[in-house]
Amino acid sequence: MDNYLFSLRGAQERFGGYGRSDGETFRSREFDLNPGIVCVDIRHHGYGDFKLEFVTTAGGHITTTGEAITDTITGWLIGGVHGERANARFAGWFSGGEYLDVPPTIWTPVDGKGKYDAFGFERVRDGDDEALPPGEWRLEVQSQSRWSCRFIQPALRQSTETLAEALSEQRWLSRQFPAGNRVMGPFWSGARPLLANIRHSGGGAFSFTTVAIDGTHQYVYGAEGQFIAEDQQTGILPGKEYLLSVWSNGEWNLAFTEGY
Repeated sequence: MDNYLFSLRGAQERFGGYGRSDGETFRSREFDLNPGIVCVDIRHHGYGDFKLEFVTTAGGHITTTGEAITDTITGWLIGGVHGERANARFAGWFSGGEYLDVPPTIWTPVDGKGKYDAFGFERVRDGDDEALPPGEWRLEVQSQSRWSCRFIQPALRQSTETLAEALSEQRWLSRQFPAGNRVMGPFWSGARPLLANIRHSGGGAFSFTTVAIDGTHQYVYGAEGQFIAEDQQTGILPGKEYLLSVWSNGEWNLAFTEGY
Protein backbone atom coordinates (compact mmCIF):
# COMPACT_ATOMS: atom_id res chain seq x y z
CA MET A 1 0.00 0.00 0.00
CA ASP A 2 0.96 3.65 -0.25
CA ASN A 3 3.29 4.64 2.61
CA TYR A 4 1.68 8.07 2.99
CA LEU A 5 -0.66 6.79 5.72
CA PHE A 6 2.33 6.10 7.96
CA SER A 7 3.55 9.66 7.52
CA LEU A 8 0.47 10.96 9.32
CA ARG A 9 0.66 12.08 12.93
CA GLY A 10 -0.24 9.33 15.33
CA ALA A 11 1.18 6.51 17.45
CA GLN A 12 2.57 3.66 15.38
CA GLU A 13 4.39 0.38 15.86
CA ARG A 14 6.29 -2.06 13.64
CA PHE A 15 7.12 -5.72 14.24
CA GLY A 16 8.63 -8.41 12.05
CA GLY A 17 10.48 -11.69 12.01
CA TYR A 18 11.84 -14.53 9.93
CA GLY A 19 9.56 -17.27 11.22
CA ARG A 20 10.33 -20.32 13.31
CA SER A 21 10.69 -23.82 11.93
CA ASP A 22 10.03 -25.31 15.37
CA GLY A 23 6.43 -24.07 15.34
CA GLU A 24 6.89 -21.76 18.31
CA THR A 25 4.74 -18.64 18.52
CA PHE A 26 6.33 -15.19 18.33
CA ARG A 27 5.03 -12.89 21.06
CA SER A 28 5.75 -9.17 20.81
CA ARG A 29 6.22 -6.71 23.63
CA GLU A 30 3.10 -5.00 24.90
CA PHE A 31 1.67 -1.91 23.22
CA ASP A 32 -1.37 0.30 23.79
CA LEU A 33 -4.37 0.66 21.50
CA ASN A 34 -6.22 3.85 22.36
CA PRO A 35 -9.78 4.86 21.38
CA GLY A 36 -9.97 5.74 17.69
CA ILE A 37 -8.98 3.47 14.80
CA VAL A 38 -5.99 1.24 14.08
CA CYS A 39 -4.73 0.89 10.49
CA VAL A 40 -2.78 -2.31 9.87
CA ASP A 41 -0.38 -3.26 7.06
CA ILE A 42 0.57 -6.98 7.05
CA ARG A 43 3.08 -8.75 4.79
CA HIS A 44 4.00 -12.43 4.52
CA HIS A 45 6.79 -13.45 2.14
CA GLY A 46 6.52 -17.24 2.22
CA TYR A 47 4.23 -19.97 0.92
CA GLY A 48 3.55 -21.79 4.18
CA ASP A 49 1.08 -21.28 7.00
CA PHE A 50 0.75 -17.80 8.45
CA LYS A 51 -1.34 -16.73 11.43
CA LEU A 52 -1.21 -13.28 13.02
CA GLU A 53 -3.29 -12.26 16.01
CA PHE A 54 -3.77 -9.17 18.16
CA VAL A 55 -4.28 -10.34 21.76
CA THR A 56 -5.16 -8.33 24.85
CA THR A 57 -2.62 -8.91 27.60
CA ALA A 58 -5.27 -9.34 30.30
CA GLY A 59 -8.84 -10.55 30.49
CA GLY A 60 -11.25 -9.44 33.15
CA HIS A 61 -14.17 -10.53 35.27
CA ILE A 62 -17.91 -10.58 34.82
CA THR A 63 -20.90 -11.61 36.88
CA THR A 64 -22.84 -14.03 34.71
CA THR A 65 -26.57 -14.12 34.15
CA GLY A 66 -26.95 -17.87 33.93
CA GLU A 67 -26.99 -18.10 30.13
CA ALA A 68 -24.56 -19.72 27.70
CA ILE A 69 -23.42 -17.08 25.21
CA THR A 70 -20.83 -17.13 22.44
CA ASP A 71 -20.12 -14.37 19.99
CA THR A 72 -17.61 -14.15 17.15
CA ILE A 73 -17.53 -11.01 15.03
CA THR A 74 -16.14 -11.14 11.51
CA GLY A 75 -13.32 -8.69 10.87
CA TRP A 76 -11.71 -7.92 7.54
CA LEU A 77 -8.69 -6.79 5.65
CA ILE A 78 -8.75 -5.25 2.20
CA GLY A 79 -7.18 -7.42 -0.49
CA GLY A 80 -9.19 -10.59 -0.07
CA VAL A 81 -7.95 -11.33 3.43
CA HIS A 82 -10.53 -11.98 6.13
CA GLY A 83 -10.17 -12.57 9.83
CA GLU A 84 -12.20 -13.08 12.95
CA ARG A 85 -12.45 -11.00 16.06
CA ALA A 86 -13.45 -13.19 18.99
CA ASN A 87 -15.27 -11.06 21.49
CA ALA A 88 -14.04 -12.85 24.60
CA ARG A 89 -16.06 -10.62 26.87
CA PHE A 90 -19.10 -12.73 25.86
CA ALA A 91 -17.47 -16.12 25.33
CA GLY A 92 -17.96 -19.24 27.41
CA TRP A 93 -20.48 -21.32 29.30
CA PHE A 94 -21.91 -19.38 32.20
CA SER A 95 -23.73 -20.62 35.28
CA GLY A 96 -26.24 -18.43 37.09
CA GLY A 97 -24.75 -15.57 39.06
CA GLU A 98 -21.19 -16.91 39.04
CA TYR A 99 -18.18 -14.54 39.05
CA LEU A 100 -15.85 -15.79 36.28
CA ASP A 101 -12.51 -14.89 34.77
CA VAL A 102 -12.82 -13.78 31.14
CA PRO A 103 -10.10 -14.74 28.65
CA PRO A 104 -8.31 -12.11 26.55
CA THR A 105 -9.92 -10.61 23.46
CA ILE A 106 -8.32 -11.87 20.22
CA TRP A 107 -8.45 -10.32 16.75
CA THR A 108 -7.13 -12.61 13.98
CA PRO A 109 -6.78 -10.55 10.77
CA VAL A 110 -4.78 -13.29 9.00
CA ASP A 111 -4.99 -17.08 9.33
CA GLY A 112 -4.08 -18.79 6.09
CA LYS A 113 -1.33 -19.95 3.78
CA GLY A 114 0.92 -18.26 1.25
CA LYS A 115 1.97 -14.71 0.51
CA TYR A 116 0.04 -11.75 1.89
CA ASP A 117 0.18 -8.03 1.20
CA ALA A 118 -2.91 -6.67 2.88
CA PHE A 119 -4.19 -3.55 4.58
CA GLY A 120 -7.20 -2.91 6.77
CA PHE A 121 -8.47 -1.06 9.78
CA GLU A 122 -10.57 -1.63 12.86
CA ARG A 123 -12.32 0.76 15.20
CA VAL A 124 -11.10 0.87 18.82
CA ARG A 125 -13.83 1.89 21.24
CA ASP A 126 -14.73 0.94 24.79
CA GLY A 127 -18.13 -0.64 25.34
CA ASP A 128 -18.72 -1.29 21.60
CA ASP A 129 -19.18 -4.98 20.79
CA GLU A 130 -18.27 -4.36 17.12
CA ALA A 131 -14.96 -2.65 17.94
CA LEU A 132 -11.71 -3.65 19.61
CA PRO A 133 -11.46 -2.66 23.28
CA PRO A 134 -8.76 -0.10 24.15
CA GLY A 135 -5.95 -1.23 26.43
CA GLU A 136 -2.72 -3.24 26.35
CA TRP A 137 -2.21 -5.68 23.48
CA ARG A 138 0.53 -7.80 21.93
CA LEU A 139 1.05 -9.65 18.64
CA GLU A 140 1.16 -13.44 18.46
CA VAL A 141 2.47 -14.82 15.16
CA GLN A 142 2.97 -18.31 13.78
CA SER A 143 5.05 -18.45 10.61
CA GLN A 144 8.04 -20.22 9.10
CA SER A 145 8.79 -17.36 6.69
CA ARG A 146 9.62 -13.68 6.84
CA TRP A 147 6.73 -11.44 7.89
CA SER A 148 6.04 -7.89 9.01
CA CYS A 149 3.19 -5.99 10.64
CA ARG A 150 3.01 -2.25 11.10
CA PHE A 151 0.10 -0.20 12.34
CA ILE A 152 -0.81 3.38 13.12
CA GLN A 153 -3.53 5.15 15.07
CA PRO A 154 -3.98 8.44 13.19
CA ALA A 155 -4.39 11.52 15.36
CA LEU A 156 -7.38 13.84 15.04
CA ARG A 157 -7.40 17.22 13.29
CA GLN A 158 -5.16 16.43 10.33
CA SER A 159 -7.80 17.10 7.67
CA THR A 160 -7.47 20.11 5.38
CA GLU A 161 -10.40 19.45 3.00
CA THR A 162 -13.88 17.99 3.06
CA LEU A 163 -14.75 14.83 1.12
CA ALA A 164 -16.86 16.92 -1.26
CA GLU A 165 -13.90 19.26 -1.92
CA ALA A 166 -11.17 16.62 -2.24
CA LEU A 167 -13.31 14.23 -4.32
CA SER A 168 -15.43 16.72 -6.22
CA GLU A 169 -17.00 15.78 -9.56
CA GLN A 170 -14.80 18.28 -11.40
CA ARG A 171 -11.57 16.98 -9.85
CA TRP A 172 -12.42 13.30 -9.52
CA LEU A 173 -14.85 11.93 -12.11
CA SER A 174 -12.52 13.07 -14.90
CA ARG A 175 -9.94 10.54 -13.63
CA GLN A 176 -9.96 6.75 -13.92
CA PHE A 177 -8.20 4.65 -11.30
CA PRO A 178 -6.86 1.11 -11.69
CA ALA A 179 -8.06 -2.00 -9.87
CA GLY A 180 -6.67 -2.57 -6.41
CA ASN A 181 -6.71 -0.77 -3.10
CA ARG A 182 -6.42 2.98 -2.56
CA VAL A 183 -6.51 4.75 0.82
CA MET A 184 -7.08 8.50 1.11
CA GLY A 185 -7.60 11.12 3.77
CA PRO A 186 -8.40 11.96 6.39
CA PHE A 187 -11.12 14.34 5.20
CA TRP A 188 -13.88 16.24 6.99
CA SER A 189 -17.40 15.09 6.18
CA GLY A 190 -18.84 18.63 6.18
CA ALA A 191 -22.13 19.91 7.60
CA ARG A 192 -24.58 18.41 5.06
CA PRO A 193 -25.44 14.83 4.05
CA LEU A 194 -23.12 13.37 1.43
CA LEU A 195 -24.12 11.72 -1.85
CA ALA A 196 -21.75 9.48 -3.84
CA ASN A 197 -21.39 9.18 -7.63
CA ILE A 198 -19.60 5.96 -8.59
CA ARG A 199 -18.45 4.33 -11.82
CA HIS A 200 -16.97 0.85 -11.92
CA SER A 201 -15.67 -1.02 -14.97
CA GLY A 202 -15.19 -4.73 -14.42
CA GLY A 203 -16.96 -7.92 -13.50
CA GLY A 204 -15.79 -8.20 -9.92
CA ALA A 205 -16.42 -6.48 -6.63
CA PHE A 206 -16.23 -2.80 -5.78
CA SER A 207 -16.45 -1.31 -2.30
CA PHE A 208 -15.57 1.86 -0.48
CA THR A 209 -15.36 2.30 3.27
CA THR A 210 -15.24 5.47 5.33
CA VAL A 211 -14.21 5.15 8.97
CA ALA A 212 -14.25 8.00 11.47
CA ILE A 213 -10.84 8.75 12.98
CA ASP A 214 -12.40 8.97 16.44
CA GLY A 215 -13.66 5.38 16.11
CA THR A 216 -17.33 6.21 16.52
CA HIS A 217 -18.64 5.40 13.02
CA GLN A 218 -18.04 3.41 9.86
CA TYR A 219 -19.89 3.35 6.54
CA VAL A 220 -19.43 0.64 3.88
CA TYR A 221 -20.79 0.59 0.31
CA GLY A 222 -20.40 -2.50 -1.88
CA ALA A 223 -21.55 -3.63 -5.31
CA GLU A 224 -20.69 -6.22 -7.98
CA GLY A 225 -19.92 -5.90 -11.67
CA GLN A 226 -19.92 -2.94 -14.03
CA PHE A 227 -22.21 -0.14 -12.87
CA ILE A 228 -22.86 3.58 -12.57
CA ALA A 229 -24.47 4.86 -9.36
CA GLU A 230 -25.58 8.49 -9.13
CA ASP A 231 -26.62 10.39 -6.01
CA GLN A 232 -26.09 7.32 -3.84
CA GLN A 233 -27.07 8.21 -0.28
CA THR A 234 -24.38 7.50 2.30
CA GLY A 235 -24.54 7.08 6.04
CA ILE A 236 -21.54 9.37 6.55
CA LEU A 237 -22.14 11.54 9.61
CA PRO A 238 -21.62 15.32 9.51
CA GLY A 239 -18.75 17.08 11.27
CA LYS A 240 -16.37 14.12 11.52
CA GLU A 241 -12.95 13.22 10.09
CA TYR A 242 -12.94 10.10 7.91
CA LEU A 243 -10.41 7.91 6.20
CA LEU A 244 -11.58 6.62 2.82
CA SER A 245 -10.56 3.23 1.46
CA VAL A 246 -11.54 1.87 -1.98
CA TRP A 247 -11.18 -1.75 -3.08
CA SER A 248 -11.97 -2.60 -6.70
CA ASN A 249 -11.52 -5.44 -9.18
CA GLY A 250 -11.89 -3.05 -12.10
CA GLU A 251 -11.18 0.54 -13.07
CA TRP A 252 -13.21 3.05 -11.07
CA ASN A 253 -13.86 6.64 -10.11
CA LEU A 254 -15.81 8.18 -7.26
CA ALA A 255 -17.03 11.64 -6.30
CA PHE A 256 -19.01 13.14 -3.42
CA THR A 257 -21.53 15.97 -3.44
CA GLU A 258 -23.37 17.60 -0.57
CA GLY A 259 -27.11 16.98 -0.32
CA TYR A 260 -29.87 18.68 1.63
